[in-house]
Formats: sequence, C-alpha cells, structure tokens
Amino acid sequence: MLLKFSKSDILDTTLVYPETGALGYTILTRSHFIRSQGKDSDTESECEPSVTRRTMIVDKRGVTIAEIGWNGQRPVEVAIGKQKVAVKEMFGSQSAILAHNVLGLPARFDTEFFWLAGVDGLTLLDYDSDQTKGYFHLNSLRVGDHFITAPLSGLGHHYLEFEPHPLASTAELIVTFILMEVLRRGKFNQQPNTFDRPKLWRSRSLANLSKRIRRGTI
Repeated sequence: MLLKFSKSDILDTTLVYPETGALGYTILTRSHFIRSQGKDSDTESECEPSVTRRTMIVDKRGVTIAEIGWNGQRPVEVAIGKQKVAVKEMFGSQSAILAHNVLGLPARFDTEFFWLAGVDGLTLLDYDSDQTKGYFHLNSLRVGDHFITAPLSGLGHHYLEFEPHPLASTAELIVTFILMEVLRRGKFNQQPNTFDRPKLWRSRSLANLSKRIRRGTI
C-alpha cells in the first residue's frame, strides 16, 4: 500500500492514494485543556490548565479507527478500533536495538519484524526473509515506481509505503509508524515538524544494522 501525505505535518494531514488522488485516511490532532481535579474554587483559578493532545485517524467514511493520546511529545495511550492498548504493548517483547545512530524496536504483530529508525529514515524490516516491508519516504518525488529526494525542502511530499500483514490492520501500522517517527525525531534531536530527507537514499547505519540482524546478532 502506498499513501501520500497532503501536508508536511504527519499529525495533521490527509493520506491519499497517489494513483487516483482518492482519500484514504485523515489524521487530525487537537489540543484539550483539562483542569486538575480536586481543587477548590480559590485555588483552581490559580492553576494553569494541563494541555493534552489527541490524534485521531479517520477513514474515508468518517469513522475514527484509531487514536493516540499525548502528554506533550510523549504518547500515553493508544486505541486501535475499540481496543485500548498500552503504548509499550504496541511493540514486541524482544530486545530493542539501542545505538548512537539507530533505534530498533520489534513489531508486536510479528516476531520477525523490526522497526528501524535512523537519522535519515524509518523502515520496517522482515529480517527473516531479508526484505524491507515498509518505508517512510521524506520530502520525495515519485518517478514511476521509484522515489528520489526533492532538491529543495518542501518541494516533494512524504509517502508511507508498506505491505499488508495478515496480523496487523492498516490502522495499527499507521499508528505504529507515527509512534516510531516521533521517537526517531526525539532520539536524533530533530524538530517535530522537520522532515528534510538527507541526500543519501538509505542510511549506512540502517543498511549495516540489517546485515547485523541477518547474521543473527539480535
């Protein structure tokens, strides 16, 4: 499946099918102001409201199929359909990959899948079959079935490309992608709305990590 972001902000955009331009999904993020509970009227007015954000993924029928609750930049709750899932349970129980240039987390729906985040990109790897099952193409131009980096910031679009999985809904894949992309930006000190893709097609760090995984070092 290939989805094109209509805006650079991945938390406030529509996802369309580039072949037809038809709407696939809408991602909306809104802020909520909630006052602390248990305060009397004298002290309540002195307290600033706590700010939380909620991201909703809506399908083309207008039905909300997933939600993410945020405390600042930190995800605190997830719902896939009617199922509430703890944030940490969105990933598998295998050991994470933590290095200065790579963050890797196992997918919860398949023990052979790893989300790999580097300075210049995010991929979903099936290390058992040695195949990449998902890409986040940043600021890219689509030429046929290929993507090239746009020569100027903002000239291209962001694309989310992934193969369907029998044990994961599209909603779960999109939610996990958002969580990983936010983690990626935080780890590599990228601003929340900075998505400029470096010139390299794929980072050496991710390529080298894929080789390490295939050698059975995980």
